[in-house]
Amino acid sequence: MSYQTLTSDEELVNRPERDLRTSNNILGWYLYCFSSEPFIVSAVSTYVPLLLEQFARINGVSVDDHSLNCVTPDQKCVLGIFNNTFYIDTASFALYTFSLSVLFQAILVITVSGLVDMWNSVKLRSKIMVVFGIIGGVSTIAISQLNSSQYYSLALLAIVSNCCYGVVNVVGNSLLPVFARDLIQYNSKHKNGNFEHLTSITSGRGTGLGYFGALLVQISSVFLVKMSKTHDNIQIAVLLVGIWWLAWQFPLTWLLKDILPPLVDTREMHMLSSAKYLTYGWSSLFEALKHARLLKDVMIFLVGWFIMSDCIATISSTAILFAKTELNMGAVGLILISILTLISGILGAFVIPQLLSSYFHLSPQGMMISIICWAGFIPLYGTLGFFFQSIGLKHSGEMYMLAVWYGVAMGALAAVSRSIFSLLIPSGKESTFFSIFNVTDKGSSIIGPFLVGLIIDRTHSIRYSFCLLLVLLLASLPVFRMLDVERGEKEAKEMSNLQALND
Repeated sequence: MSYQTLTSDEELVNRPERDLRTSNNILGWYLYCFSSEPFIVSAVSTYVPLLLEQFARINGVSVDDHSLNCVTPDQKCVLGIFNNTFYIDTASFALYTFSLSVLFQAILVITVSGLVDMWNSVKLRSKIMVVFGIIGGVSTIAISQLNSSQYYSLALLAIVSNCCYGVVNVVGNSLLPVFARDLIQYNSKHKNGNFEHLTSITSGRGTGLGYFGALLVQISSVFLVKMSKTHDNIQIAVLLVGIWWLAWQFPLTWLLKDILPPLVDTREMHMLSSAKYLTYGWSSLFEALKHARLLKDVMIFLVGWFIMSDCIATISSTAILFAKTELNMGAVGLILISILTLISGILGAFVIPQLLSSYFHLSPQGMMISIICWAGFIPLYGTLGFFFQSIGLKHSGEMYMLAVWYGVAMGALAAVSRSIFSLLIPSGKESTFFSIFNVTDKGSSIIGPFLVGLIIDRTHSIRYSFCLLLVLLLASLPVFRMLDVERGEKEAKEMSNLQALND
């Protein structure tokens, strides 16, 4: 095979420079978390859905008389799309857009993952991450500059920016084990360190920094919105998110570097067609699914997780739209809800798993079921509004309470789900199986918002969607009750041993 190599003097980097490069790579990885997390936490979860509903309402008409424009905030309105061929509820417009963005994101992420896996180079991966980060940041800034009549452009930019985040996320996550191995192999301070421990510590710090960045953006957004001429100007908050994401991309270009130049088979690279690159991610996914079919408890977990993660993600967007359209909450109040969710999510991730395992002595399966029951209180409480006049999300104060409740559930589920899934997968197949986990997690979010949008179009009331969300959460409980973590661990070890023998 013909390799393009460098001379030994060029290939070998002296120890101080190697130490600096490995340290810079870890710093760059932290910066990736710090720069991109505010987009998903602030823009996708709060600002963009509110803007989509707002633009649709401004351009909408009364649900009862399509010749009358929407005037009051509490008025039931629909938006005519495709030259008024169809009329959809203004809240549904936001949900359908989110559903489409997740669909395109899943397709793009699976495709790009093939490039990421085949290019064993930090430099090339970081270029992909920075390019999509810049496109995502510019798209987010562009959202803040639209006028209210450009609702199609808003939907398109929301899809583009969310797709860019998906690519940045998958490439960034793929760099974590690479950087951890480089530290152990090439950095004198971490020589012969424990890979699993170092990866866990680095991942935890990156997640913490990402949440801290999101919290800073959220708090700053409150002040910006309050100081703006129009008190409910969500676009100024979106502008801050876009500038934040874009500005932090530039340090990444000089922080993320290869420690040693990768060996590249130039002849093989020329023989590989672009189609080969683009289909590699899909073939890897199908290969992972073939492995997963052999493990009963992995399949049980993925089915339950598909149902439950879809519901949890949909609760967030549904609740924020409910607060705006049904409770007429302003921008500042809605941002405060997001801040409470974020803070309680951090607490939930660190406190709840330890509390359930050490104090209540629950098994991993019992922990998952308990957290699902906890989360089920949210849609259950929303349905109480059908029967009571004073409770059941009738007042804005109840939203703040449920924001904390939801945040605890979201943080705990994120921590416990990955922990359980890690126990069920064979050693040496982590990346393969976690690719299915990520597709299940993200891909399921296509269905929930779409179904909720259909319900809102039929009833013109978001409250009915809480019934669907409650049913979905309850449906995941019997699935997780079939899960046997000890059996799954045994099956995973058997597959690992069999693979070792075959190798």
